[in-house]
Amino acid sequence: MKDIYGTALLYSGGLLDDIHAKTAHGLMRYSDRFQILGLIDPRFHGSMSEDFVRHCKENLKIHKDLSSALEELPEKPKYLVMGVAFGGGMLPNEHRSIVKDSLSQGMDVVCGLHQLLSEDPEFIEIAQKNGAKIHDIRKPKKAEQLRFWNGDIKKIKIPKIAVLGTDCATGKRTMCQFLVEALRNADVKTEVIYTGQTGYLQGFKHGLILDSTLNDFVSGELEKEIIDCATEEEPDLMLIEGQSSLRNPSGPCGSEILLSGNIDAVVLAHPAERKYFDNCEAAEAIIPSVMDEIELIKHYGKEVIGIAINSSESFDTSQLREETGMPVLNPIFEDITPLVKKIKSTLIAG
Repeated sequence: MKDIYGTALLYSGGLLDDIHAKTAHGLMRYSDRFQILGLIDPRFHGSMSEDFVRHCKENLKIHKDLSSALEELPEKPKYLVMGVAFGGGMLPNEHRSIVKDSLSQGMDVVCGLHQLLSEDPEFIEIAQKNGAKIHDIRKPKKAEQLRFWNGDIKKIKIPKIAVLGTDCATGKRTMCQFLVEALRNADVKTEVIYTGQTGYLQGFKHGLILDSTLNDFVSGELEKEIIDCATEEEPDLMLIEGQSSLRNPSGPCGSEILLSGNIDAVVLAHPAERKYFDNCEAAEAIIPSVMDEIELIKHYGKEVIGIAINSSESFDTSQLREETGMPVLNPIFEDITPLVKKIKSTLIAG
């Protein structure tokens, strides 16, 4: 799938203002893989992307449907990218039409859902008829293509920071994106190890899609990508994108990154105004406090050096800053320079 590059339309399906449109949000903010020409969202058409998402690379027009987008754009995009993580990773029936319409126009469809659209008989027929392709980013690799962890990562001396969260959908990948840009501007050669489909779609060079990797091989694949990045890019620093959280009961994740990734420090992303784990409200699964999560991470032998708050602009970060004694900031609304300085002073020699 390394040949996926070119012009694209993003589809957010009426969910542009929802956290589950995070793939669309991420690609609007940054993508080396696609040149995004516009969005399709029947609920918000007529608006502009910056009306809903801050820090967009370009302020893009939102179209009602594919036909109106193609009428207004100067060229037909090569790709339609599904920009929403629908519940359960499946494509709802009410969103099938955008896939069919795009394939009928000869446009490739790029999808990061767990449901493999390339195995859907109706989509296959339309794609073949119109010379289009379906790219399922989350299609699992076979066991023989994967490797086990073997400890070679211990030889890597380049500092590694894990950007973890106290829940899923807390802005971990967005924080990686902001940090890599700020660190590079501060003369720190930085690379991101992606662990989700959006990081791949944004065009980061090294990583894996963790939740579509056979569990036995997650640690080995993570190790491999870190070693490859260190060897091929020779960065001063690597940022490893986290997934879910250590204690999210619907999908605990992160210990592999802390341990198998042999990381040196943690930046913790926290949804300060959220009480329950995402989609676990009915189970009353309460997100632990930041201080409690910091203590848990210490038990792994790792240190949290900064906190990225995911909240509204009005949330006051000063109390948590005083309580923890570390940089605490809301990266969407605040300057992240204090965290960059902390990283440089803590991990970067000279």
